[in-house]
Amino acid sequence: MEIKYSKKKQEIRQDPVMDFLAQAKDFAIARSNTLMVAGIAVCLVVAGVLVYGYLQRNGEEKAVDAFGKAMVAYSAGDEKRAVEAFRTVVDNSKSSPQSVYSAYLLGSMLLRQEKFDEAMTWFTMAASGSSKSAFVAADAQEGLADCYEAKGNREEALKCLSKALSDTRLAYRYPAIAWKAALISKEMGRADDAKRFCGRIQSDTTAQAAEYRQKAENLVEEIAVSRSN
Repeated sequence: MEIKYSKKKQEIRQDPVMDFLAQAKDFAIARSNTLMVAGIAVCLVVAGVLVYGYLQRNGEEKAVDAFGKAMVAYSAGDEKRAVEAFRTVVDNSKSSPQSVYSAYLLGSMLLRQEKFDEAMTWFTMAASGSSKSAFVAADAQEGLADCYEAKGNREEALKCLSKALSDTRLAYRYPAIAWKAALISKEMGRADDAKRFCGRIQSDTTAQAAEYRQKAENLVEEIAVSRSN
């Protein structure tokens, strides 16, 4: 991973809670080729359970209690109870990082359930998170793109993906996001845009790009052949 994140991470780690969440983020980054939105959500589940005790001792009892209950229900596979508890966190603790995490997890669950409009509402809320929940807010943008694509609104999906590609907090996901954008562009008949996104992947020397580099080269060649016929 080659992103300028060290300074931000150093500031975050002044808080033990955010220190653990930063470690959870590193876990996701190290496995970014296989972790998608649902995968990041699992990391947050682990983070939420482990920081529960710390937060409870530091004056955030109400938010922590609801968040902890939601995490327990989520971990047990009781999504109905988890949804109710996450909603409680959002409703009662709107300014807390737990509210952003809850909104993101709600969006992730609803996306898996193919309730795209509801998922978009929660991802939008998560995307507006504070600096303390920056990486979750950034990931929510990709979740929004997934919802738009699933609804058949490729134009809006591309807008979300383009926005995500300009967000340095998502640098670890750039190759995967650019590949999504290239495929959508091709499906929309925008060959030049597809080639541009592929070019971004081809010029990316990070380990995260390795999985997509050959695919990008093949797509560029496919476009060239189609134009010559």
